[in-house]
Amino acid sequence: MIKFFKKDLNKSIFIKALDNFKNDLWVNGKIINKFENNLKKTLKIQHKVSTCNSGSDALLLTLLLDKNSKKNIYITTPISYLASSSIPKFLGLNLIYIDVEKDGYIMCLKELEKFLNKCPIHIKKRLKGIINVELFGATCDLIKLKKIAYKNNLTLIGDCAQSLGTKFKNKSTISYYDYSFTSFYPTKVLSCYGDGGAVFLKKNLNKLNLLKNNGHSFKDKSTFKELGINSRLDSIQAYILNNKLKYLKKNITLKTKFRKILRKFIENKNNFSKFKKEIKSNSYVFPVRVPAKSRSKFIKFMRSKKVECKIFYNKLIPDNKLLKPIFKTDLKNARKLTKTLVCLPSHNELKIKDIHKIGNLFKEFNF
Repeated sequence: MIKFFKKDLNKSIFIKALDNFKNDLWVNGKIINKFENNLKKTLKIQHKVSTCNSGSDALLLTLLLDKNSKKNIYITTPISYLASSSIPKFLGLNLIYIDVEKDGYIMCLKELEKFLNKCPIHIKKRLKGIINVELFGATCDLIKLKKIAYKNNLTLIGDCAQSLGTKFKNKSTISYYDYSFTSFYPTKVLSCYGDGGAVFLKKNLNKLNLLKNNGHSFKDKSTFKELGINSRLDSIQAYILNNKLKYLKKNITLKTKFRKILRKFIENKNNFSKFKKEIKSNSYVFPVRVPAKSRSKFIKFMRSKKVECKIFYNKLIPDNKLLKPIFKTDLKNARKLTKTLVCLPSHNELKIKDIHKIGNLFKEFNF
């Protein structure tokens, strides 16, 4: 069976870790700072880096940093992992969803501008920021998005949980945001052996470190300075990530090669993810569109041929009762995606022959 994701089971990392932790701490060890610095260097970013317990916590911490008592509405997309909306809601914030591009998966900037131009004044004065979800490793015109955010006095937050390593105009997408965050969940391009996350920010690093460390500094546990939570990245996870970091570029290059090969097999190129020349995706997931009436049959067909495919996001986030928006918008493109989207295997342990098999099966199936 060609699995959709492949679990990393490198035992040698744990053996080496035991030697490392003879001289380091399991919590708030020296390896944390070392990994944060190396991640910054690898991504070639100016933003400061602070790791935490998960991607969800990274968003929570970001929103706590961006808190404004008079402005409590964030704009985001309706198709994503639930946390991009559930975390703001958990903090008592409100959401407005903007539709995705007709031929993509990212927030449609035309729809965003249209909404902001016609937004009722009682809503507009409460808008705080934009959470741009870079789904499947894709992104949008970040220069244009940045201008829109600046014009409307909105904080620009990048949900880079799926897009670590993606570039826009040869710069990490992280570089374009006021704040951004990522996840090191085991399925990600850079993953640990459990949960992990990081926040990327231009300012407020000291406050963030207090927020994630129960409100006290790393050295003085007796002096309380900020209402916070316990969300530290475990030192052993930092050790694993630091060891895997040197393979990030190689893995992205390999996955991009797979995506280009696979694209040649898919006759209708509109079915397959495509990017503008300014965007270099990390190829996290290979999403395709198939006719809604054929989707279930296609997945069963692929499974019968020992290829595991997945349906991601078969329900829009605002269709969940607890995640409804404060102001309704037209989400026709995103709604269509929930019925037509299928994701093909994309992990970096695939072989060229596996990609050829997936591509040939796609061509063989009678849509």
